[in-house]
Amino acid sequence: MTTSVLLIVALVLTICAVAFQIIGVAPPYWVSIDTASLKMHYGLWTTCTEVQTVTTCEDSDADEDWQKAVRAMSILGLLVLSVAVFMTVLKLFVMKDKKPVLFAGIGTSFAGGIFILIAVAVFAAKQNDELANVDFTYHFAFAFSIIAMITAFAAGGVMLFSMTKE
Repeated sequence: MTTSVLLIVALVLTICAVAFQIIGVAPPYWVSIDTASLKMHYGLWTTCTEVQTVTTCEDSDADEDWQKAVRAMSILGLLVLSVAVFMTVLKLFVMKDKKPVLFAGIGTSFAGGIFILIAVAVFAAKQNDELANVDFTYHFAFAFSIIAMITAFAAGGVMLFSMTKE
């Protein structure tokens, strides 16, 4: 494969990672708790509770430092992946012969994946500690953040591989 085809693949992967992370960060579906009398799901920003047939949703205050860290790492991952998209577009269409742009694209793609990895790992560890006696499941938004992380690492790997082909 030529370098430009590899960079197009990396661009598509990076755009997908951004979309997956948007889906992962926004909705209140990171954790779901379902008991006989209560259904609850929550994410980084909102907690929704259903008792009988009445559902109420309210904003979640990030009272603890780990919650603030998870929010910050998730948003940083999204922002850095957006920069990776921009750098990849620059390399593909504007600065085709500039290696530093490709280095920036590789670095931001891997950095975005690492930020998301930190957010997911801290969230999962804290949920496992805090909800040790509760039957809960991780929901789709949590999974989308993990998929965004994997896709970001894949995009960085494709860019790294394309650099060796230049």
